[in-house]
Amino acid sequence: MANTARKKRIATKDLKFKNDPMVRFYDRTQEWLQDKTRPVLLGLGVVAGVVALYFLGTWFFSQREAKAAVAFAQAFEKYKAPVLEPGAVANPQQTGTFYTDANQKWQETAQAFEQLANEYPGYYGAIGNYYAGVAYLRVDRDKGLQLLKKVAAKNEQPASDLAQLALAENDVVNGEAPNAIPLYEKLLKSTAVPNQVVQTGLGRAYEKTGDTEKAVAAYFEAARLARATTATSDAEKRLAALAPDKVKDLPAYDPLANATP
Repeated sequence: MANTARKKRIATKDLKFKNDPMVRFYDRTQEWLQDKTRPVLLGLGVVAGVVALYFLGTWFFSQREAKAAVAFAQAFEKYKAPVLEPGAVANPQQTGTFYTDANQKWQETAQAFEQLANEYPGYYGAIGNYYAGVAYLRVDRDKGLQLLKKVAAKNEQPASDLAQLALAENDVVNGEAPNAIPLYEKLLKSTAVPNQVVQTGLGRAYEKTGDTEKAVAAYFEAARLARATTATSDAEKRLAALAPDKVKDLPAYDPLANATP
């Protein structure tokens, strides 16, 4: 009997609180809050995940960028390393990388930049293949030309235009000046290669083909541009040799034109 009475009292108590308006209001409020906040919490969870992925991705790519920059610096140190003359003794105070054999230098340089390009595609891939191509021209011309043409065919600036310039200069040096002319002409609109450099190369190509008139025109334009920064230039020297009278038409050299304020 006691247990039955106790159960009845508990049931009555539960019923009492269940029917209490404040309890019902509280329950409804909690249900409403749960329904309304569940999407918000889910949304916050998604946002938090996206933010975490963003920072993780940023960290990963920054680490990768740093490693690529180090690899480029190491390869470029080989590229600019001096080659000692045969029989020369290295200076005890010589610092940095240096070589006693030119073929070894260019072979190691080409391999270092090629590895850079393979491991880090994108910007470093393009610039790596450009330097690898230039280096291979010294030890394996066919492979060097293959890499340079690969870079030139892409739109990865400045590497693509630099590769095209290297191909044009290689044609001129190897007696294939007619092939270089269209390459130089395309570079006249380049924003990666100075117009003065392109016009000078174009002048050499025209001169090699025997077209003196066009060579003079290209040299004159290159010399005109050079007058803003220097009193003389290679283009002006060639202009003086081919058409001395044209030199007087060049603007006067102004040493203060590019002076720092």
